[in-house]
Amino acid sequence: MLSSFVKNLVVILLFVSQVSLGQTQNQAPVEISKSKKLKKQKTPLKTSTKVIKPMTFNLSDYSHLALVTIKNLNSSSKGWYDIYEERLSASPLKILNPFDVDEKKAIYDREFLKNIQNPKYLYLKYYRSNGSENDPPETKLTKVIIQDFKNNILYSVEHTNVSMEETLSPFMNF
Repeated sequence: MLSSFVKNLVVILLFVSQVSLGQTQNQAPVEISKSKKLKKQKTPLKTSTKVIKPMTFNLSDYSHLALVTIKNLNSSSKGWYDIYEERLSASPLKILNPFDVDEKKAIYDREFLKNIQNPKYLYLKYYRSNGSENDPPETKLTKVIIQDFKNNILYSVEHTNVSMEETLSPFMNF
């Protein structure tokens, strides 16, 4: 009787040790990956701004800002247009989102607002993408272009690792 008790006890102890050993093995990689993420977050990314064409016009001379092109990380969805419209809502300019102007048309041609030729309108092209293979993994590149109704480039700038709020601030703080 004692030997069957000992056998059962040995089996239970082996089972418990394997389960706890398995848990320890599974937890270690998780902790390592968390610490790697923390190390990545501690290193600040280098920011830069390159003004290609400075803003030499008066934004107060315009009434509307049409969101012609919004490409964020290779996506140009309605959701991104809505986000940029919301972020620009503090602007004195009236923001024209193609999905609000004519949703059916915008589904097939998100850039149809560029065909509305109004001298009081500005036309925004906004491109945000990941950096190249040579850049640190979290690098974000942003290009902002403002055109008039004749497609003349009035303002053009390229940002590296600059937040969306900062890249849009010239259209709100004037």
